Amino acid sequence: MALSHTLLGLLAYKPMTGYQVKQFFESSISHFWNAHVSQIYRELTRMEEEGWVSHYIEPQEGKPDKKIYSITVTGTEAFMRWLKDFPQDLEKIERNEFLVRIFFASRLGKSDLTYELKRYVRKQQEQLENYKKISEEVQGGSCGESDAFFWHMTLRRGIKATEAAIEWAEECLELLEKRGE
Repeated sequence: MALSHTLLGLLAYKPMTGYQVKQFFESSISHFWNAHVSQIYRELTRMEEEGWVSHYIEPQEGKPDKKIYSITVTGTEAFMRWLKDFPQDLEKIERNEFLVRIFFASRLGKSDLTYELKRYVRKQQEQLENYKKISEEVQGGSCGESDAFFWHMTLRRGIKATEAAIEWAEECLELLEKRGE
């Protein structure tokens, strides 16, 4: 997925500053896509050169002026072409450094691996809590009813994957305990 098309999709909801786009990421799609503020601004500049977005300046007293970005007709057309062109490879293989370490864990002590698996479970549980907050925000009316329906589809995928990750790690901990040193 290209960052530019993600930005176009977000700007299709409403005009925003680069910082607001980053906040939108964090409160909606962070469970499957992320970008740093610097990446967002760099991409917005490139997209403006392409004619996909435009901006206007909103003056502020005592603060720097805000640069508000909006999607253009050309940007909307590019976004819709991209949106309708689903990839053939629907699920890419992820690079997961944690799993690579588990793969080679025969060289670790049981206590080291147990510690890391428990830490992993805690992190996944924190992610589940984050998903619950996002779900509450969506249900609280931060988007339209039609959008909320589809946002929940992606959120449910994140929740299910996270629950499965917790179940897997807990199973690994049980297997380690049964295996002994």
